[in-house]
Amino acid sequence: MKIAMVASPYVPVPPVKYGGTERVIYYAIKGLQELGHEVILIGTGDSKVDCEIIPIVPEALWFGKTVEEHEEIKKRIGKLDEKTEDILRKLQSRVDIIHSHGFDLINFQNFPNLTTLHGKFTLSQVEYFEKRKGLYFVSISKNQQESSPELQYAGVVYNGLDPSIFPFIEKPEDYFCFLGRLDTEKDPASAIQLAIQMGKKLKIGAKLDYLGGEYFETKVKPYFDHPLIEFMGELNDKQKIKLISHAKCNLHPTNFREPFGLTVLETAYCGTPTLAIKRGSMPELIEEGRTGILVEDFAEGYHKAKECDQMDRKYISERSRMLFNYKTMAKQYELAYEKVLEAFKKRESAEYEELQKDMQTTRELISRLWRTE
Repeated sequence: MKIAMVASPYVPVPPVKYGGTERVIYYAIKGLQELGHEVILIGTGDSKVDCEIIPIVPEALWFGKTVEEHEEIKKRIGKLDEKTEDILRKLQSRVDIIHSHGFDLINFQNFPNLTTLHGKFTLSQVEYFEKRKGLYFVSISKNQQESSPELQYAGVVYNGLDPSIFPFIEKPEDYFCFLGRLDTEKDPASAIQLAIQMGKKLKIGAKLDYLGGEYFETKVKPYFDHPLIEFMGELNDKQKIKLISHAKCNLHPTNFREPFGLTVLETAYCGTPTLAIKRGSMPELIEEGRTGILVEDFAEGYHKAKECDQMDRKYISERSRMLFNYKTMAKQYELAYEKVLEAFKKRESAEYEELQKDMQTTRELISRLWRTE
């Protein structure tokens, strides 16, 4: 199978530091190639992945650190969308299916297509998706589909990485960790407050972007001088793995309907349990009482966090490595592609039969006209 994989112009594949979607794209390509498929990446020119790359931009644009920077970058996106569409039109004769990770495929509804829904749904998107019921989608959790059940889903495909690069640590150090973004959605302030109340050291590896400015200044930054709080900034892979593998517990105070949550997966590879707010995909990733704790809020979490100390880290690691890995993800995508291609095959067959009926009707009409004359 030949697949056109569409990434964004914002972040390279794989990301240098933070970038969940692009990390997933990298491993999806790797897994699909191992299954014998050919993948063409449409993304940034500085992507480093072992396949043909057709660049949208020479280098990643990134999102900007302020709202003003982000708005300036967004001004370029319209023209880049036109460029992406032009690339895809030229590729149609070379590929069997187009797989997008965010780019709008509304103009490719008559070509085999699949879009992975990496983000959350909002009420403002209802009209947007109403116009895209002809497209095919994959969700990254079952829960995610409940926000927009009317879409044409080709399945649920859980994200997966390569567990082999994450070490299993049986005896952790005595600290909690938080990995993510410094904004309202990820809500690191709740993790900070919990750690302080428990008298536990918290190490934070997190990214600050244009969405988190005010939140960071008012809710997070004031705690940076606290002796229990260590802010490590945005981490590369080596730094991140060291942080999460030696932590006693990963704190995940998600403040929105989390579609997936890669950090829960990454920490579990290492044997580290997660204390999480019970929202979105969390019950699908965390086996309650065995790989982590699910709570309504971190006030409840204060009373239950210590249960993580008693969990079998080996079991946590083995379960996550078996259920959530890039090889399984690639096979699930393969099945999704096959569903879409089969649907298009049936559609073409039905259209052909309808055309044949129309042609027969036309022939019969012409025949009657000739006889009348």
